[in-house]
Amino acid sequence: MKRLSKKIVPIILTLIILLSPFGSLGNSEAAAAVPKISYQAHVQGDGWLSTVKNGATAGTTGQSKRLEGIKISLKSGSTNMIQYRAHIQDEGWQSWKTSGKLAGSTGKSRRMEAIQIKLVGTYAKKYDVYYRVHVAGFGWLGWAKNGETAGSTGAGLRMEAIQIKLVTKGTKISNSVRADITKTDLTYKAHVADKGWLGQVAEGKTAGTTGESKRMEALIINLKDYNGSSGISYRAHVAQIGWQSWVTSGQTAGTTGQSKQMEAIQIKLTGTIANYYNVYYRAHVAGYGWLGWACNGATAGTTGGGIRAEAIEIKLVSKAVSFSTGGAAYIDGTKVSTGIHLTHHMSGSLDQNAYNLYNYSGTANWGCCATAYATGLSIITGQSYNPESFWYGQTTHYTQGHVGNTTAFDANAIYNNLLAGKPTMVHYEYYKGDYTSEHWVLIIGVRDGAQQNSLQYSDFTVIDPWGGAEKNLTSIGYWGSTYNIEMRLMN
Repeated sequence: MKRLSKKIVPIILTLIILLSPFGSLGNSEAAAAVPKISYQAHVQGDGWLSTVKNGATAGTTGQSKRLEGIKISLKSGSTNMIQYRAHIQDEGWQSWKTSGKLAGSTGKSRRMEAIQIKLVGTYAKKYDVYYRVHVAGFGWLGWAKNGETAGSTGAGLRMEAIQIKLVTKGTKISNSVRADITKTDLTYKAHVADKGWLGQVAEGKTAGTTGESKRMEALIINLKDYNGSSGISYRAHVAQIGWQSWVTSGQTAGTTGQSKQMEAIQIKLTGTIANYYNVYYRAHVAGYGWLGWACNGATAGTTGGGIRAEAIEIKLVSKAVSFSTGGAAYIDGTKVSTGIHLTHHMSGSLDQNAYNLYNYSGTANWGCCATAYATGLSIITGQSYNPESFWYGQTTHYTQGHVGNTTAFDANAIYNNLLAGKPTMVHYEYYKGDYTSEHWVLIIGVRDGAQQNSLQYSDFTVIDPWGGAEKNLTSIGYWGSTYNIEMRLMN
């Protein structure tokens, strides 16, 4: 027999050592060292599917079937090495399960919505468990690990599939999307006339008042930050101001201490949360009740008609869930026809402070009462009048008649007077700083759809001598700070 070359012997010995069960296996041993995790899904209409392992998909995709239950198996010998729990429809988070036990449910037709998985024992020190879920409407979300939430809660979204894998401790798995799209906390509160700030309410609840004819004056919305870059923006349309600037979570939209009504609102989400949720909101409006739901920055309420908002409701709704808006969310007050509208015949300005009214030279101011009286006379007689002829001695003289005595405000009497073609002069006193003042306007109409047996101030259309424009009664100057309201029916 020939002797082996001295150069070949070391090579053979090295191969023997590497292949020996007692030798070093290098990378192959490292790969084998990561335990295998197995799991099985229970799916709507299909029951228990086959068990899969190590990152494979359990469940279904593209079939719109809910994942209802899951069993995950991971042991070292006979020792349990894993815990997991499911968030399921109508129940919420269940208790933690151990290897091979059912999380979720079977036979109840309830969807799994989220899951948390964590390692225990010695495995928790050596490995990380990663998992991601396929969610209705969004597909595969990002990877969660070691007890984090994968999926969603509070959004009504079904899990459809899951992937789970173990990796050596510290191994990084990149994420391009979030693993958890759980709805964040939304609360809000309203500032209401004569009441001030009311208590904070939860999402979907009513902030403000209904059935009390009280204006909402301000609003604060609080949205818990979603991921450090998410938030909410909103702005109010306020009487005598118009649209204010946008504010963010925790800030005030509207006014306080100014007796100004909110009339409309716009709300929108910002940052990551806007990728997964829509914000819906609706306003309760004087004379109309609840309008439909607006969404993502659209206008809820009214503008241009001086109609007060009285309450608001706000909801976060997953983009994967349909939502009925229930009709128009916005009313353009400038285009609302009135059920009754009397036509005046004045040939000059209806502004009590106008220059050169009826060729008057100098600065004209014949008083709001005289201007309202002259305008009312024009409706009754079909002629034009100069307010100057009724204003002297710092008071109005009713020399042409057609006006009754001053009485308490009576909405039903005013309505009947309008039906007869007659306007009504309305007088109110208000607080202005540390003293009181007063003003007169002329009611000439009532909005379309107003019910005679439930009339509100906001149902009436007036000509306001401050500026001479037609307005809603509740939008005239300092209306909210009134403490005495009277009327004179014209005949």
